[in-house]
Amino acid sequence: MDHYNKGDGLQNPYLDQDIQPLALTEADIDDIVAFLASLTSPDYKELGVTELARQHELSLTKRPQRDTPRAFGPKPVQPTPPGR
Repeated sequence: MDHYNKGDGLQNPYLDQDIQPLALTEADIDDIVAFLASLTSPDYKELGVTELARQHELSLTKRPQRDTPRAFGPKPVQPTPPGR
């Protein structure tokens, strides 16, 4: 989620230059991750709950792409679409 939250902050010729930072809050990120973790079959529910808890604990101490001004700062001004 941190990668997507930063938008196009990485210099990569294969990324669309119009990708914008999401500027999600920590609570937003937690909610999205919990939602994504819920998208599993009943057969894997217990494993998913365990892995989500493990990943959450890890995220509290090690997130190399976290807290960058690009991710949490104001969004850049969007260009006006042609014809408006």
